Parts: sequence; structure tokens; C-alpha cells
Amino acid sequence: MYSQINVKSNIKDYCVSFVTLEDINELTDEDCHLVIIDRNVANYFPRLSCGSAIIVDTSEELKTWEGLQIIFDQLISKKVNTLTKLIVIGGGVLQDAAGFCASVFCRGIEYILVPTTLLSQIDSCVGGKTSINYGSKKNILGTFYPPTEILICEDFLYSLSNEDFFSGFGELFKFDLLRNRIKESCINNVIKDRQLILPYIHNCLEYKVSILEIDEFDKKERKYLNFGHTFGHAFEITSKYKLSHGYAVVIGCLIALSISKNILNYNNNDYAIALDLATKILKNTVKIEKDWFDYENLIECVKSDKKNTGCINMVLIKNEKPIVQKIEDYSIIDKALKEVYESI
Repeated sequence: MYSQINVKSNIKDYCVSFVTLEDINELTDEDCHLVIIDRNVANYFPRLSCGSAIIVDTSEELKTWEGLQIIFDQLISKKVNTLTKLIVIGGGVLQDAAGFCASVFCRGIEYILVPTTLLSQIDSCVGGKTSINYGSKKNILGTFYPPTEILICEDFLYSLSNEDFFSGFGELFKFDLLRNRIKESCINNVIKDRQLILPYIHNCLEYKVSILEIDEFDKKERKYLNFGHTFGHAFEITSKYKLSHGYAVVIGCLIALSISKNILNYNNNDYAIALDLATKILKNTVKIEKDWFDYENLIECVKSDKKNTGCINMVLIKNEKPIVQKIEDYSIIDKALKEVYESI
């Protein structure tokens, strides 16, 4: 089993542990714990939802005021108090929503996070961010509220469909690019055998934790982890969430690389390698639609993103390292959108 990863936080320290399914089963049996679990996971692993578990349907609708009401009503009906510890079992959407509820219910209650998708295991489980959407703005409301512990169990990954599993490659792809490791990427190997993924999850989490311990609250270095997300979030919206987060990030990374190539001399050979890997990942998703690449709609989404302050700032690659770049000539964006759409 892989070594525990300790996360030093200004809010509270926590850890990431690699465990077995039996470990999680035992945890859910404890009287002081209340399970909040994704319905799909509960159907596949019924023992995890025995007793008084809160079983929820997860979609972007859960990350709204109306969606949160479902969770809050159940917390009240089950008489949850400050001595209760939530066990949140699901992917990134449930993590965002349940984490937000935990951060404000009784002014904050403890929760243990059990991420069940590759996307949430490889990236979003660490960092302490909770968030919900409001109106057309994605993740505009949220808190920094770390869990007490994060438990990584590979059994969940083997229950995922190909589409859901390979969506997680969006963040793996991003980390390879940020660390200038695209030539040595493990993606081809894991595409052939998903049982090879666990050491890469551990490696990516160690890298992200090293960034968090420098800049926990998104002031400088942590912003680099938004690579691919400026347009990634926009593609989620223009596709009406047909395009899941991971695949949207892959496309967003290609947009950022194309712009980096055109204005910052990003290496053409590395771009070709990245494009080849991205194409292999994206073939596992829904059919890409041209309407999703509509320039005006995408620009409107990007401008309204919480990370932008009246102008478009993007994480790009210069001299093999990430930088935050203000984009003033929007024709560069239009050119990149056309180049990437034609390539994929």
C-alpha cells in the first residue's frame, strides 16, 4: 500500500491515506458517522449505504441552492450535530456540495472524504475547496474547508465506465504539462491497463500538495493548477454539461497550449505529442459538437468566470514553466479555437 500523504493547512492539517474497501466498510459502520453517498456508488457497493445513509443523485443540479436543500433537510431530519462526522462517498460534484454543507452546518462539522472517481482521486480531493454554482456562474460560491481525512481506494475505479474513467485523465494530462513531463507521460500505459493508475494518483497528489503548502488560498502558485480550466469550465457550460469536467479540461489545455505556441514559442514537437495524447483520451467521450466552440459564447463564459477580473487571464506555458498571462488580443483565442477544433 502507498505511503500516507500529510497535508499542512492554515485551516487544519489533514492526510490522504490509501486504504482497502474493507477499511471503508468498517468506517461506515461506526455509530457517530453518517454516510452521504452517490446513488450510483451505493447501487454498486450496497454495503456502504446500509443504515441511515443519505443517498443522493449527483449532477450539476446538486450544486445549487435547491440541490443543497435536499442535503440540509436530511441533516436536520437525522439530528446531525457537531459530534457527527460525515463520510462523503462520491465524485467531485458530491464532494463540492457535501463539503459546502459541512462547512456551514452548525458553523462547521467534520467530514471524511472518500473520492470514487479518477478525477476526484487524482486532483480535486485535496485542497479544501468546496463550491456550488449560482445562476450561470460555475463554482462562484464556496469555502475553504478541508476534510479531516481523505481515503483513496482503487476498487471504486474498476466500477467506472470507460467514459467516466478516462475523464480523470484530464487532470493527469494537465499535471504532465505543468511539470514538462509530456514526453514521459504514463497516459498511453494506463489507457492499455487501468490497474497501473495508482502510483500516478499518488504522484499527482504529492505534486499538488507541494503547491498547496506554498499557496493554499490561490494567491500565486496555486493559480497554475488552473491550467486548462479557463476554457475548460467554459466548454462545460457551452456543451450544457454533456462534456464532463475532465474532457473539458483536456480541450482547455489544448487551447492554452495552442496560444502558448503562437505567442510564447511553446515547443511544436511537445504540442504534437500533447495533441496525440489528447486525441486518445477524447475518443472515450461524447461526440464533440461544433456549437460548443462558438467564439462569442465561449468568450462570454470566460469573462464571467470567477477567476477573471474584467479581463481574460490564462495560465500558459513559457520556457517549460507555467505563467499567468493577460490576453488582450482576442484574435489569438479565436485562432486557437479553430486550430484545436480542426485537430480533434
